[in-house]
Amino acid sequence: MLGRKSSSLEGQPLPSEWSETVKSLLNQTYANECDAQVRTFDVYGQIYSEELLIIIGFNPKEPVESATTCFLSCDASEFTSPEKLKITQAALIDVAGLFFDEIFATEEWSEWEPNWQEVEWKGKTYFYKLTRENVTLTLEADRLLKEAGFDPEEE
Repeated sequence: MLGRKSSSLEGQPLPSEWSETVKSLLNQTYANECDAQVRTFDVYGQIYSEELLIIIGFNPKEPVESATTCFLSCDASEFTSPEKLKITQAALIDVAGLFFDEIFATEEWSEWEPNWQEVEWKGKTYFYKLTRENVTLTLEADRLLKEAGFDPEEE
């Protein structure tokens, strides 16, 4: 489970157009870092009944290196209408930008936070964790396992 909360129902992916737009924005905004580190951004999002989850991976183009991944989450109360969902999505992208700005500002950044933590942004509470997981590879492995009849979500 990638989300912060255990969910009995499978989440609905955020529209691929939204993910691609954010991915393009991040790759353009941080083009110098992408070129220098030979990396690219990937963006995923799921809406669960209990939470909104957005995952932004700064992944190496050669998957032998570790990634830098920012998981962001908020409670369902933050997206009770389409308007609130759009505002919350934008806020989570702003929070991700703060993390990536800090990461890129320090050459030897290593403040990994693999456990969910709270962060306040513009009077709202969001949750984050920062890992080395390449979520693109994790999601592909999960897809292959499901195709083979094994569901990694089941215990």
